[in-house]
Amino acid sequence: MREILLNICLTAIALCMFKMLLPENSMKKQADFLIACFFLASLVFFFTSGRISLNYNEDITRVNIPFADFEGAYSEAQGNAVSRETSRAVMQILNNQEIYPQEIVTSVNISDKYSISINEIRLVFESEVEDFDNLTRAVHILQKEVGGNTIISGEFKNE
Repeated sequence: MREILLNICLTAIALCMFKMLLPENSMKKQADFLIACFFLASLVFFFTSGRISLNYNEDITRVNIPFADFEGAYSEAQGNAVSRETSRAVMQILNNQEIYPQEIVTSVNISDKYSISINEIRLVFESEVEDFDNLTRAVHILQKEVGGNTIISGEFKNE
């Protein structure tokens, strides 16, 4: 954000200096209009150049869990809450793709107040016939969602 504000200020200063160089004549209004258009175009460029993301799509890494402030170690209850919410988010993602596992087991690591990582996601399918296509699709979908550091595995549970 600081870089964007600096770029905007430098652009405004450069345009003011350019405007001071223009002579006073009948073309002053047109020159002022062109300078204003250039400044607006530069503002649009700075805010759409990918430096600021205004995209608030919900994804698996943004699980909303209310936490109490904790110093250092976290409680097992907080770890279980994160695992449950992560499993719920994974289930929602897979159900949207018409993949219905029986159970999702997640292993999370909370190293401090600002660092939560998903170590493993294990999918359990209950099926008479082992449906490897759905399992493969589910693993592929989750790998795209969580990245490469998370272990994703699946198993079939027969009754």
